[in-house]
Amino acid sequence: MNRVKRLIKSVPGSTWAGILLMVFFAFAAKGYLSERNIMNILQSTSALVVLAAGMTMVILLGEIDMSVGGVLTIAATVTGMYLKLYETITVANIMIALLICCAIGVAFGLLNGLLIGYMRFNFWLVTFGTMSMGFGLAKGVTGGGVLSGFDTMFRWISTGRVFGIRTCIIWAAIICAIVIFVNYKTKFGLHIYAIGDSEICAQNSGVNVKKTRFFAYVLSGLMAGLAAVLLLARTNSAGATLGEGYEFNAIAAVVIGGTAMDGGKGGFKGTIFGAIFISAMKNGLQLVGLSNYWQQVLLGVVILAIILYDVINSKIRDKKSLRRVYSDGI
Repeated sequence: MNRVKRLIKSVPGSTWAGILLMVFFAFAAKGYLSERNIMNILQSTSALVVLAAGMTMVILLGEIDMSVGGVLTIAATVTGMYLKLYETITVANIMIALLICCAIGVAFGLLNGLLIGYMRFNFWLVTFGTMSMGFGLAKGVTGGGVLSGFDTMFRWISTGRVFGIRTCIIWAAIICAIVIFVNYKTKFGLHIYAIGDSEICAQNSGVNVKKTRFFAYVLSGLMAGLAAVLLLARTNSAGATLGEGYEFNAIAAVVIGGTAMDGGKGGFKGTIFGAIFISAMKNGLQLVGLSNYWQQVLLGVVILAIILYDVINSKIRDKKSLRRVYSDGI
């Protein structure tokens, strides 16, 4: 019995919220737990979870990358402009399109990493500036218009099927597996945890703090570029507002997944759940017929409530642990 209680207490509040959410929508929304709808949820999660992968690394450092939405937007827009140059798309064109997205993402990541990692500028100011650059450039090159109607061969990246599973889900799963390995099994991942826990201690232990921070932002930019490919192929459109709000959804996915905003605690496994949670809630609200405006309001309220719940519970646990240490010392 005690083991069951410990197991229940070890499950984060966000996980219980997700379970309750699934139960509620299972009764309130017809077909919510159908195989088709679950696949729809996973499909809409694919770009977000890839974007949140890079955000997880940055938040583990105790920082935030606000630029990812803008980077995703400009990467998708430029790639869309390239694809529209050809009436018929070849495999070579698709490979070049992928490289364009990744190159733009890495370029923004290099800029962020250089200014924040090596030159030690404030991460809020730098990433907010590069976010504005991304959205502004996308609006400038398109004139505020929207590009759409891409070749079906390119769209197969997200809308194709392999053994009945959408290809965007498969690509996202592969990227997630790689990021999990990097996060938990490499020196780079361990160094990120060390810096987030205590930058001074990490530096004294021989960790190259500047280099690690630099590559965390490069990785975040790369993930934004990869997310741009998946989103562009899935939505079949690109424009100056494509990635609007994605930076906040990525942050929410990371925090709901249990990664602390002050760094050093959590990880990408929880982020995967957080991203699915956000997509599942959006899907459920759409199925019950709630308008887009109220969907956004309710989603924000629920996410804020979950975050506050976990923060309060974390503080309570910290106080209890301090009492135990004090009692043991007497």
